[in-house]
Amino acid sequence: MVARLITIWNSHYCDKARWALDRLGVPYVEEAHAPLFHVVPVKLSGGQRSTPVLVIDGQVLPDSTDILRWLDAHADRPGTLLGSTPEEAREVLDLEDRFDEDLGPHTRRFMYYLVLPRKALAIRALEGHVPWHELTLAKAFYPAARAIMARGMRIDRAGYERSAARIDQVFETVSKRLEDGRRYLVGDGFTAADLTFAALAAPVVLPPEYPARLPSLEELPDEARARVERWQASRAGQFARRIYREERGVRGKRP
Repeated sequence: MVARLITIWNSHYCDKARWALDRLGVPYVEEAHAPLFHVVPVKLSGGQRSTPVLVIDGQVLPDSTDILRWLDAHADRPGTLLGSTPEEAREVLDLEDRFDEDLGPHTRRFMYYLVLPRKALAIRALEGHVPWHELTLAKAFYPAARAIMARGMRIDRAGYERSAARIDQVFETVSKRLEDGRRYLVGDGFTAADLTFAALAAPVVLPPEYPARLPSLEELPDEARARVERWQASRAGQFARRIYREERGVRGKRP
């Protein structure tokens, strides 16, 4: 049976899971949803409330980390995502966990703060990818959906500034790690650490290969544009964009 991947279409955590599936050549069907509308499909699949959820071989994997670990253990080429030694695997998983906790929520909040007040930008990211009835309802009830999302994720000016500061910290740490000229965060090859950092940094470095449509620099307010340009120009930002370009392929196609 082909695996099912339940996602919020424009979620960077979901692209993390897509990327791993594509990378390892695992066949899957994606069931993409608009934010908030994902809850019922997720629960019906056996998940909790969040995405991504992967249903594969009779198992329900309700988290992007669980998905990466399962894929690495069960793919035709085990060890591909977690490095080549137990020591590398521990380091990869430590970085992956830190990026999940210290980067992903903050790049999401930063970009949602900029996008949610602009209905056209928010809806544009979903068009052509989620069920028509979800898109119709999202348009009709956008003010209510926006309020629910803002409250649930604490999307306000104070949260935006806190998240920008946290992104600065993570990018500085990654940039220092890359100062020695290494091409990958752990070992000599691409691992889940690289994948996770690039995917979760995507909302603030805007890689062209990201599957969902992100705002362009020109569509951002001046102050936010300056921050994004600084993150793009940093060693960490250049790394994330290179990883997307060289390791992600075009629009989700395996390189």
